[in-house]
Amino acid sequence: MNEMEEKRKHPRTELILKVEYETAEDFLADYASNASDGGMFIATNKSFENGELITFSISFPRLLSPISCRGVVRWRRKPEQATEEIPAGIGIEFIFESDEEAQRIRDLVDKLGRPLPEPEPAKEIQGVFRVLLAEDNKVVREMIRYALRKFHGIRFAGQRELVVVEAVDGKQAWDLLQKDPCDLAITDLNMPVMGGEQLIRLIRENANTRIMPVIAISAGTEEAQKAAHIAGADLFLGKPIMLVQLFSSLHRLLGMKHEES
Repeated sequence: MNEMEEKRKHPRTELILKVEYETAEDFLADYASNASDGGMFIATNKSFENGELITFSISFPRLLSPISCRGVVRWRRKPEQATEEIPAGIGIEFIFESDEEAQRIRDLVDKLGRPLPEPEPAKEIQGVFRVLLAEDNKVVREMIRYALRKFHGIRFAGQRELVVVEAVDGKQAWDLLQKDPCDLAITDLNMPVMGGEQLIRLIRENANTRIMPVIAISAGTEEAQKAAHIAGADLFLGKPIMLVQLFSSLHRLLGMKHEES
């Protein structure tokens, strides 16, 4: 029996991975994919089993010294299940030996997740491309905001200013829509106070908002997808969300041929 077979026989054996990120946004996208479970997504073609323990280091070449982490595999996407937009990989739940270890990851995410300053609009820009983003998870909001900026840079650069209006629940989102109209809405289905389904219904019932494109996001179950479409969503994206999947969906929804950036 070789070493790999022995590891498969004892799924609690701890393995070691090295995870490098070129940019902070790449890390935030993977972290956001599993943030609600206190973990992150790791793209890999290696074979793992649910419940398997691993040690992995997170690093940003030339930007951040490696941070050693431990975790347990909670879900996996096999290579044969992957697509060009959604890579194979594993969902990791962090294992922390102390409060200091947990705080180290929270500090990293908080630092990387701080919104970048909006660039000064060029003089030739006329009008605004306004997006409503309703999501109660801070890290997921940052990932979506980053995808919106990439999208805006291709479609509206030098033409319209991008404004992202953010809400942490459906009621707050609806109140914001009453004050200023938006060109696009992206909403989570599971939020406090008012959920995304009710928000979408209000959008479709109101004469001022009923034609606005809506993207719904939630756990990728058939029930959630069906509920989103019944409520009136144009597109549904199941969590964990890959940044490239969201980016291409924005192109598709707004009638634009996808261009690789």
